[in-house]
Amino acid sequence: MRRLGLVFMAAVVAGCGIPFDVAPEAVEVEVAAVAEAGGHFLGDLAAVSIYLVRDASLVNVTRDLPAPSTLEIVFDSLLGPVTEPEQRSGLRTAIPRATEVLAIDEEGATLQVDLSQEFAAVGGEEEVLAVAQIVMTATSIEGIELVAFRLGGVPTDVPVANGALSDDPVGAEDYVSLIAP
Repeated sequence: MRRLGLVFMAAVVAGCGIPFDVAPEAVEVEVAAVAEAGGHFLGDLAAVSIYLVRDASLVNVTRDLPAPSTLEIVFDSLLGPVTEPEQRSGLRTAIPRATEVLAIDEEGATLQVDLSQEFAAVGGEEEVLAVAQIVMTATSIEGIELVAFRLGGVPTDVPVANGALSDDPVGAEDYVSLIAP
């Protein structure tokens, strides 16, 4: 009976219509198609500074992102999940998980960042840390010195390190006291 099953299986495989090649054949795949299908890009990478939180301090972390690393790529990384190695080293984010960047515009040395309303879910010390993560990450990019915030298209005040609210664009000097020694 087992012999009959093997003969049947051999007949099915032989008759499936897939030809056998004697040698491997190269197949071209477009990188854009791989990315659209949810694949990973294996091209050039750039080391980019992202600020995360450990305890109540900011920590500068380097992530390898696709080059050239646009503002959108950097912010997608910042707002994305913390990696497993980062979690194991005690790092986290204060930015609410569902937060999205609605728009990013450079106006000279000032970056205008428009965030979704989910960002407003954070408050107190966590809000200071969340804003600081965004500001320190943005100002680590060459040419950006200040960040102005909007929520859902509406300009908004943000807290600085000492807890005071600022309706002006904020910079790294407003959060430098939060950087871990």
